[in-house]
Amino acid sequence: MSDEIKNGGTHAAPQAPEKAPRKKKAGIVVVVVVAILAVAGIGGWIWHETPGFCGTMCHDTMGEHLANYEGTDATQGAGLARVHAVQDGTTCLGCHEADFDSQVAELKAQLSGNYGDLTLAGRYYSDNDKCLSCHEGSYDALAELTSDLDPYNPHKQPHGQMNCNECHKGHAAQVDVCAQCHDNGGQEMKA
Repeated sequence: MSDEIKNGGTHAAPQAPEKAPRKKKAGIVVVVVVAILAVAGIGGWIWHETPGFCGTMCHDTMGEHLANYEGTDATQGAGLARVHAVQDGTTCLGCHEADFDSQVAELKAQLSGNYGDLTLAGRYYSDNDKCLSCHEGSYDALAELTSDLDPYNPHKQPHGQMNCNECHKGHAAQVDVCAQCHDNGGQEMKA
């Protein structure tokens, strides 16, 4: 090179552009991956809250329950699941708790193939506290609400507190347990 260029003359050699530091590129990749995982996680959680998830993803053995909820089964949605879905948009998780212990137990059942009795009327799925949390808050309040039922009020519980699901089936036709022993004066179960 000439002395003129070396000493800061007007003919300086072009310099190569600076390369972006690797840390900056790695940071961008991490941000993109985290964003994708966050969106997928949120989408997965939203899907987790739907009946379609319950009936296909984890509970493929419970397709009959989903069909009942949707009213597409042979009974055309007999039971309260369909009634709750239509009347107020209640989903599976509105009645069935999805706490950690329940989810672990369901996962074990799915992996082992030991499902127990999964028929539509086979087992109780909701406890009284869950039912009463939406229906008057207590048996006493529910009995007061239905006090005009004649000749008897089935919510008075003269034989002690029963499980709501003994009469009010979530995924099957309702059963008037009282009428199996007592004349009910022609009363019929709602839904």
